[in-house]
Amino acid sequence: MRILRTLFLLCLASLLVLLSLANSEKVELNFLPENLSSFFELNVALNVPLFLVFFSGIFIGLVIGFVWEWLREYKFRVDANNYQKRLFRAEAELSELHAKENKKDDVLTLLEKVEMKN
Repeated sequence: MRILRTLFLLCLASLLVLLSLANSEKVELNFLPENLSSFFELNVALNVPLFLVFFSGIFIGLVIGFVWEWLREYKFRVDANNYQKRLFRAEAELSELHAKENKKDDVLTLLEKVEMKN
């Protein structure tokens, strides 16, 4: 399985290098449309290789997707955290109840505390 993954990554890397070499000509990247840049008298443009525009778009899309998904799952993380707190409280209460039942036998109480921690 490791060989297949390595082979796939090598093929993907070589494909990306070929794509970069085939699209290495410079393009002008304007940050505002021509009408707006003349209106604001601000012309911000960069000359970058085409493959950088392509890969930057993919990277920015991935970052936006990851942030969006992280924000969407916030309520699930809060619920899981609340359930974990409730579980810890219930386990503590259960160990207290067992300690009250076995108050006469200190050895059993200690054993149950160790067992509850594991």
